Amino acid sequence: MLTVFVNVAYVLMLCAFLARDVLYLRGLLVVAQSIVVTYTWRNGVPLLSAWNATFVVINVTMVVQILRERRAVVLPDDLRLLYDRHFAALTPPEFLRWWRNGRRERVADAPLARAGEQPDALYFLIDGMVRVSRDRQPVADLPAGFFVAEMSLLTGDRANADVDAIGSVELMRWPVDALHELRRRDPAFWSRLQSVIGHDLVEKIRRGEHVAR
Repeated sequence: MLTVFVNVAYVLMLCAFLARDVLYLRGLLVVAQSIVVTYTWRNGVPLLSAWNATFVVINVTMVVQILRERRAVVLPDDLRLLYDRHFAALTPPEFLRWWRNGRRERVADAPLARAGEQPDALYFLIDGMVRVSRDRQPVADLPAGFFVAEMSLLTGDRANADVDAIGSVELMRWPVDALHELRRRDPAFWSRLQSVIGHDLVEKIRRGEHVAR
């Protein structure tokens, strides 16, 4: 009978490693390793029992942490509409954490990107408008609700257009170095953020802007 339990434990571990959601992975490992703890303890292998008990404690702790992160988050009123329109690919906690890592700024008639240079930040326009130019010729005007310098961030290439604020512009700013560190530290979140940026690019194409930076 105990052999059956061990087989069940390893089947659960297999399912855990196939799970795409980290919460399911951790939860399945808790159940599987708890079974292994029981089996090894009853069969006089306390060392294996102790190690698996340690893994159970670690995974239970991680499950609790994940559930806390995923619990309902009430977005401030000024961010709710913004989130619904542009950032729905992220969970509300992810969006709020990422948004707060940026810096809200207001600039006037300032350059945001220069052709031939590597932008030092990713921008999201909250209010106002920016102008995209090539060879000093205007190409497009982008209103609030769009990213600036996102292509350079994704490809690592230098900007091939100038981007300037038209009058007073309010924006969020994320330094490129911090975003590269985020991509290294949390590739799963970075993948979802790329989805948000990809949607932004599609919207630009739909508008007929065809802007490449």
